[in-house]
Amino acid sequence: MTHTTTTVDALYTAARELAHMYPRLTQLIHETAGNPTDQDTKTPTQRAYMEPWNTPAGQLAHNIHTQVRRYETALNIRLFNTAKYRGTSDALTIQAFNRLAVLIDHAHTRHIDSTDVTDAEQLLLSWPRQIRLMLDEPLPGEEPWTKAPGNLCCPHCERRLELQPGWQHNPEAADVICRHCKDENGDWYRWVPSTWVEALQQPA
Repeated sequence: MTHTTTTVDALYTAARELAHMYPRLTQLIHETAGNPTDQDTKTPTQRAYMEPWNTPAGQLAHNIHTQVRRYETALNIRLFNTAKYRGTSDALTIQAFNRLAVLIDHAHTRHIDSTDVTDAEQLLLSWPRQIRLMLDEPLPGEEPWTKAPGNLCCPHCERRLELQPGWQHNPEAADVICRHCKDENGDWYRWVPSTWVEALQQPA
């Protein structure tokens, strides 16, 4: 990723967003972790509860918690030949976001070409979007695509076809799209809505 003023600003913006949203993500874990699962239990009095890190929010938080420390350590060692242990609290995770942005900036300034740098940058910039999706607060353009029903696949690359964000509001006009193959005009291949409607109507 090219090191520009825009990129640097994006790094520090991402760190600030994460400082605000990460605590909300962990709060979501606490709200869902105690919910009983649908697993069968041996007796009527037993109830199966999900471990916090088995919830989608928990998995995302745990991944971010682990990766930000991993790359903070890796870049500290690469830049300064030393690394300081960072504890496991949420407050220290937020400190790690800010520190990681600084380290990536320093690495680019020193023209350090390393997968640790590029991977850390991509992750730091992607985490706010992932958390927003988990909180159901996507920004315009961040809404997730939906896999087409009926296991529909592109006849050219055999990858799953998808429905654009917002298709639920106008399903009669929702084409199924391959986001990997393009036609002679450079547009994604797409098929009319009847393609996936017919797939749903086919007997199992």
